[in-house]
Amino acid sequence: MKRLIALACSVYVLFGATPAFAQQSETAASSSGSLLVILAAVAGGVAIFLLIIILFGSSRSRTEASVSTRLATYGATADGSSGLFSRFRLLRRAAKSAEEAAERRGATNKIEGALEAADLPLKAGEAIVGIIGLSLMAGIVAAAITQTALWGIVTSALIVVASLVFVNYIAARSRNRFEKQLPDTLNLIATSLRAGYSLLQAVEAVGHEAPEPTRREFGRAIAEIRLGKNIDDALDDIAVRMSSQDFDWTVMAINIQREVGGNLAEVLQTTAETMVQRNRLRGEMKALTAEGRISAIVLALMPIFLFGAISVMNPGYIQPFLDSTIGIVAMIGGGLFILVGIYWMQKIVNIDI
Repeated sequence: MKRLIALACSVYVLFGATPAFAQQSETAASSSGSLLVILAAVAGGVAIFLLIIILFGSSRSRTEASVSTRLATYGATADGSSGLFSRFRLLRRAAKSAEEAAERRGATNKIEGALEAADLPLKAGEAIVGIIGLSLMAGIVAAAITQTALWGIVTSALIVVASLVFVNYIAARSRNRFEKQLPDTLNLIATSLRAGYSLLQAVEAVGHEAPEPTRREFGRAIAEIRLGKNIDDALDDIAVRMSSQDFDWTVMAINIQREVGGNLAEVLQTTAETMVQRNRLRGEMKALTAEGRISAIVLALMPIFLFGAISVMNPGYIQPFLDSTIGIVAMIGGGLFILVGIYWMQKIVNIDI
């Protein structure tokens, strides 16, 4: 019944968009007609998308859906997928194909690591399909509004770059928060050990009492240990997911102490004090290089803002660049030089400690 209702709504929207196209053909010079064409095109695209999902979507029975719901309680579904993509066969196949292509190119681990660090509930294939679909939709809308295929391509490329930058930014922010919380985490483990707790109990205390993202990562490590993984391997996985060299050294110190003996609480306390001093030095260096970083951001964004402002206020001034081959080549070359300048300025102001 739900499929029939959705099918009727989709057909209604699709045929409702047809008069708009007819009206546009009669009044091509009308700006309101152009807006109707754009809205009609979007409505028709949504309707076709709904039709595809209805015809090729998930066809599981109620029994299979019930089994999948029960298995989801334990962290997985019947077919090993989760989320919106698992409900529709077409999206599920596209995500699987994208994940296989990424695995052949050796990019699956990097993508999954960024998604896990950013705490995004997506697989590598789902993220790839989502970004590509979003970029294509944005490119089509931009091309329809500007009546230029070049702006559609540029918009699609910008959406892909912006999506990658967003995921990497969220992952980097989560990793930085984990690094800043690491001294307090080690102090908590050392205090628990002095109170008579075992190492496993101290790690479990961190998983319950520490702030995010430390609590999430240690909670995942506790779940892996309960499923049979060694505590050393579980802690190593945290260091890999968070790309934390400091925590990697901490795990190494824990492994050495467990083999040769010694006061682990004192070792962790000394390590935490060292990390506090290093974080303080990083803050001082960041304050000293703040002017250079702001200058780099302003110089990198100024050409882009100027190009956009001139395009809006005086389109005829920019149009020769878009109509001639030399102008397009000059714009591409300028963009490449901007990227080189951004990379160069980042290398100048970023100081590793």
